[in-house]
Amino acid sequence: MFHEMIPPCRESITESGPNVLALGTMVNCIRAPLSTPPPPNTLLSWNDGDFVFHLLPRCQSTANLVDSSPQRQDSLPMHELIYDAGSCSGVYFLGKEIVCKVKGWKEGMQSESETIAFVREHFPTIPVPEILYTWIDKSINRSFDIMKRVHARTLDKAWAELTPQQRLNIAEQVAGYISLLATKTAKRFETISGCGVGTPALIAGWPFESPIHTWFRRTLPPYSVAEYRDYAKRISTAPPPEFDDDFVFYHDDQGPTNILVSDDGNSVAAIIDWENAAFYPRYWVATVQFAHAGFLLEPPEGQRRFEGDDEWGLSLVAALKQHGFDDCKDAYRAWSKGKAADVDTEKDLAEWRKILDDGYPYEETGV
Repeated sequence: MFHEMIPPCRESITESGPNVLALGTMVNCIRAPLSTPPPPNTLLSWNDGDFVFHLLPRCQSTANLVDSSPQRQDSLPMHELIYDAGSCSGVYFLGKEIVCKVKGWKEGMQSESETIAFVREHFPTIPVPEILYTWIDKSINRSFDIMKRVHARTLDKAWAELTPQQRLNIAEQVAGYISLLATKTAKRFETISGCGVGTPALIAGWPFESPIHTWFRRTLPPYSVAEYRDYAKRISTAPPPEFDDDFVFYHDDQGPTNILVSDDGNSVAAIIDWENAAFYPRYWVATVQFAHAGFLLEPPEGQRRFEGDDEWGLSLVAALKQHGFDDCKDAYRAWSKGKAADVDTEKDLAEWRKILDDGYPYEETGV
């Protein structure tokens, strides 16, 4: 049994009336004719074809602001769920030009919008989404990020149409961006805001059957190098890979679904999904590709794996080697295999009890 979010992230945006969407419990989104001026207290507005969209505080009435007649059958829907990660994450189109990402949240979790702002400030040549508005809906434990849509294909969708040279070029571009990010270093295993890191492959795990699930992530304290070395040794019967005294800034999840490529296939249009970005041991930069299924190309429907599904990950590792990043896959695999059995810690259980004591609704769902 595991505990679902209530409602799941895939149900965070709902129609509350003609041309009105409820975004969680705090914000409404209305669609009106293009000439409609922003109502008082508007949080954000954008044009979309013949319409204008406005974000409004939920406390503000939408009466007299929108056409309340039923939508015509040929009119485009206001929103569309385009990515569903079960309970913990959902991504939507709002109209044709805006993306809304909804993600499970808890106290002490790094904000993805802050990470993207950090990248835009310090690495302006790296293409990332433009965040327009963001908020945390604490009553239902999730964050909302409103960003401009990047009109481009994912590398996963484009891969089969790319030439071998284009594939190499994309790998080199991404490796160059990774190398640039790694020029920012830290003395602690932490995010850009000093939060702990929760990458499951680098910490002790927890049982899937426990109340600690995908949206309620375990994070480590912001360990120093010595503290993390000691921790990594304690949780496995095998020694961890060796790493330097500086942690390097890294995206951590540059799989083919998180890289958008230009229509001609010659360049990277954007790198998305920065929620796991943090300062990592240097060895991890060219090793995560062997530990994370997210680096595999999507298999044909009905299949789990196929020959060549690791081409992107291997291409990226080869390109990273040219930038001085060596993989430690053998040492990592031995360490990972020797990790202790997955258990809930007292800290996990205390955090979970606090959420329930605060009145958060939940339901148990059979696996």
